[in-house]
Amino acid sequence: MTLYLTPGELIGSLPDTCVDTLHVIALPPHTRTRLTSRGRLTTPTGAAFPVTQVRGMTTHEIAGHVQAVIPAEGDTDLVVVVITEEHARGRLPLRAAIAALEADLHPAGHTILGRYCAPNTRPGAPWRDYRRPTHLGTVIAPRTALDYAAPLHLLGDAPTPTWGLPFAQPGETLPARVNRFTRRVMPLMVRRADEAHWLVAHATTQAGRGEFIDTIAAFAVTTALADNTVYGPLFQPPADRDPQRVEQLWMALHRGSTDPSARARLATLIAASALRRGDRHLTARALVHAHGAPGAATIGLLFQQHARADVVEHELDLVAGRIAATRW
Repeated sequence: MTLYLTPGELIGSLPDTCVDTLHVIALPPHTRTRLTSRGRLTTPTGAAFPVTQVRGMTTHEIAGHVQAVIPAEGDTDLVVVVITEEHARGRLPLRAAIAALEADLHPAGHTILGRYCAPNTRPGAPWRDYRRPTHLGTVIAPRTALDYAAPLHLLGDAPTPTWGLPFAQPGETLPARVNRFTRRVMPLMVRRADEAHWLVAHATTQAGRGEFIDTIAAFAVTTALADNTVYGPLFQPPADRDPQRVEQLWMALHRGSTDPSARARLATLIAASALRRGDRHLTARALVHAHGAPGAATIGLLFQQHARADVVEHELDLVAGRIAATRW
């Protein structure tokens, strides 16, 4: 018998701790259950990570921990819940980290049905939906007879199968909205090379920590990428930043941009990153949208030739230098 529960009830069933935590919950019937002495699973099965730990982990590491608690065979429906006091300050944390995790788990058939954030798990606490920030609710105490070993259906959500997929329209989008004043003034500000470099470095650093920048900064970054001295060095990303999270930054900016040239450059950066880490499927998807951007032809040639990792690194370094040598 399928049981139905709301996001608020699911959040209310999580342990209440004083540590900000990212929960990845696996919904039955594909969970690996741990039965109580009464034969009933009273808490959801999944993985939990302190938020401070998530910022220092790579997407691949987090995905490995998640896959360890769900069976390798078959598809698994997942729900992500972030418990943090940052929710009370009006921002949704770890958006880049969650988007990267979703993209990493999807090829294995695991689907994140919903993403929610709440300040705590006590009844009465407010929760928000990452995908629909205006979708709000209240944490409630779970029913005493609720069995998390039985098939569950999450109410109040309308899953979008293509959400977050590469170059699919529904997904994290930056900027969400930009007013006319910002569109006129920001291009003048980012023409200063030092300012543009700082903006892009800040955006990629934040993405590496699992966070997205705000709307105005996102528009500034997209504008700055028109400068080849800013765009070129991005083919040589710092080794200490999670490339999958940075790819999600470029993907969000790609969804939010209406400029064909900017979208092509963003797709090219995604293709370069995916090629460097050996993700041929994403590289192919990105190259479809990268036509005409500096560096895209070289990446396409390396992709077609199945170039070795050391050759890819060398050629991308050369591409970065050639592009940066010509400012516009």
